[in-house]
Amino acid sequence: MTIAFEQELNEEQYAAVISQSPTNLILAGAGTGKTRTLTYRVAWLIEKGVIPENILLLTFTNKAAREMLQRVEILTGFTSNLFYGGTFHHICQRLLRRHLENPNFAIIDEDDSLALFNDAIKSISPDFSKNKNNPKPRILYEIMSFSRNTMRSIANAIEEKYPHMADYGGTLKLFINRYESIKTEQNVMDYDDLLSNFVQLLEEKPDIAEHYNQQFQHVLVDEYQDTNSIQLKMIDLIARNGQIFAVGDDAQCIYTWRGANIKSIIEFPKKYPQTKVTKVQVNYRSTPEILNFANEIPVSEKFEYTKILKPTKNSFRKPLFVTVLDARQQANFVVKRLIGLRNEGYPFSEIAVLYRAHYQSMELQMELTRNNIPYTITSGIRFFEQAHIKDILSFLRFIINPQDVRAFVRMVCRFPKMGETTAERLLLSLQQLAETTKKDLFSLLEAEEIIRKIPPIALAYWIPLAHVLHGLYEGSFGFRRNGQESRRNEDLFEYAQKAREEKISFETIGEMIFFILEGEYGEYLKRAFANWQPRWDDIEAFTNFCNKFQDISDLLQQVTLLQSEYNEESTSDVESICLSTVHQAKGLEFAVVFILSLNENSFPLRRTIEEGDVNEERRLFYVAVTRARKELYLCVPNQAIIDYKKGYFSVPLQRSRFIREIGEDRFETLNFVEKNNPPSKYSRRWSGRPDSNR
Repeated sequence: MTIAFEQELNEEQYAAVISQSPTNLILAGAGTGKTRTLTYRVAWLIEKGVIPENILLLTFTNKAAREMLQRVEILTGFTSNLFYGGTFHHICQRLLRRHLENPNFAIIDEDDSLALFNDAIKSISPDFSKNKNNPKPRILYEIMSFSRNTMRSIANAIEEKYPHMADYGGTLKLFINRYESIKTEQNVMDYDDLLSNFVQLLEEKPDIAEHYNQQFQHVLVDEYQDTNSIQLKMIDLIARNGQIFAVGDDAQCIYTWRGANIKSIIEFPKKYPQTKVTKVQVNYRSTPEILNFANEIPVSEKFEYTKILKPTKNSFRKPLFVTVLDARQQANFVVKRLIGLRNEGYPFSEIAVLYRAHYQSMELQMELTRNNIPYTITSGIRFFEQAHIKDILSFLRFIINPQDVRAFVRMVCRFPKMGETTAERLLLSLQQLAETTKKDLFSLLEAEEIIRKIPPIALAYWIPLAHVLHGLYEGSFGFRRNGQESRRNEDLFEYAQKAREEKISFETIGEMIFFILEGEYGEYLKRAFANWQPRWDDIEAFTNFCNKFQDISDLLQQVTLLQSEYNEESTSDVESICLSTVHQAKGLEFAVVFILSLNENSFPLRRTIEEGDVNEERRLFYVAVTRARKELYLCVPNQAIIDYKKGYFSVPLQRSRFIREIGEDRFETLNFVEKNNPPSKYSRRWSGRPDSNR
């Protein structure tokens, strides 16, 4: 089959595809046909006489690999199994099986890997996980994985990304050594092993490295900007003569937090002096107005890498910069515009709402549910269904209803040796003791009869939890009990309302949540999750939401109704709005895109500003903007409504620097103001952190 390359490709793509240089860097901007360029390069090589087994195509996802190989098969007529194409991990395992003495190793997934790592910890230090001050095994596992993928020592990995784990470097090395021994004994490999063992094979067996260097005359790499150190090392060893065709976009390097390094693409020509750099800038996705906006985002690390996206679509309208009062009004605007877009003929499946952090979608999720607008979240987990939010809600559930078994089980089963059955029996003992002694359950959490029933390993966890629960109970309701009146069978919050004049301490639900967060649960969060900071942010944002409710029961009822309504809707196959973090949306495109909360401290996030480097945040903004094909809405709340002890205050929010960097002629402005939008009558006073309204 003869392919008319010059007719089927644009001038820039054609120049990239037919390049005679042994080493090529293709800077392909968003929506410029990167996949097309790669697949036509393979087809061109085949037409020039290169046999399929001499071509290696490396991708980052199985989906991308399948799509490219299918296109290659259609273009060339060669079946896809003749090519060496797939993810880095797939190629490594395929080649490892050729050369290892025992090629019948099994590949274990992340869950099984973590289980083996747990076994390694127990064999070295049986009591390690019993100590509440030690990190959870998953965090140590993630440190190990980050270290291996970035080819850094454990000490360097901890210093860079996990400084709060500095005291565990030596212990972690012992655990890792045992983990490696267990895998060898069982003849298994985890995902990271596939890369590291293949690189080790090439380094230790130069003859094997030379064989593949000769076989793979052309190494094509997709999304080169996302490669980490171990992947780059593999490419270097397998393509020693620099026969690399790398396609990527420095402006879309947004995964440095998981090991990617933007220097890999920036310094490519320096590493390979024969490199020919070709820019592919003709955009087939977005309107001229959206591209004019995107072109002004200063994302390039080096001036010579600057790309000017060129439109092919017809003109439509400029991006709309929408100012709103606060997050609640932002949600109202989005919902009203969604209804309008649907009436204009846009299917919901062609609309996405993007945000920097998951908590920024909380108000919108509520508003969408109230208006019966179906939505899906790319992470698969809605805000109120996240583990840390459900944990916080379990505290509140139990405080107002100490007979809530599931809430108690959720709180207690975070502790070692505390399974569901043990937790249920413990709660029953508490309830029986409260009935017998005519005392409230919360005053009995540390009673001798109860302490005896708790596994010794869990006691170090139970005591701090008991203090938090008792503090919540006392601080929330402030009962002046005479010790003889039993309230166990009465709804505690109803009784608290009757005795409001006697209430002390906590004045808002938000204060209660901060008390939980700053007590036992905050420490658990740091031990249990490597990404504890975003989860902490979620909970802080949740406090502001909770302060709209005067009654805990009202809050819990609202959340429960939202979840049940979603579960009912999810049973039907209906098209829905896509809600997504920008990271999750990379590689996707939509006719209409909304970007939420474009404020300083929200996008870019506060912690990235404090760290002094917002370049990756800016690239993330660029990715968000270039997901839109036809309409783009940039939403900016002007203030956060805070209710301090002496009344309501509005805290002004500054628009993001990413908006301020763009010329005002590149967008239109809409001031969206709704009348009759006062703070909820259920709002209460707030005394959390002044800077928590992000």
